[in-house]
Amino acid sequence: MTAEPRRLECTEVVENLYGYLDEELTAEVKAAVRAHISQCPDCFDHCQFERAFLRFLEARSRAQNAPPELKKRIFEQILLDRTRDA
Repeated sequence: MTAEPRRLECTEVVENLYGYLDEELTAEVKAAVRAHISQCPDCFDHCQFERAFLRFLEARSRAQNAPPELKKRIFEQILLDRTRDA
């Protein structure tokens, strides 16, 4: 017989949300968060938003760097600005 997950308040779920999404919680806390999210529309929506936000950040961190010609123009502008200030 499996024990029922302990009940969490919304504030506890929010505090544990990133740990839940990153799969860093103990099995007990993970089950409790999952149970709460499945029954609380507000926390479910919050979880979906944070999950999408983390996916966005992950995608942006893998995005291609600026083109070399843009980097060169920026670097040249920085050097030009420094020589004017000197």
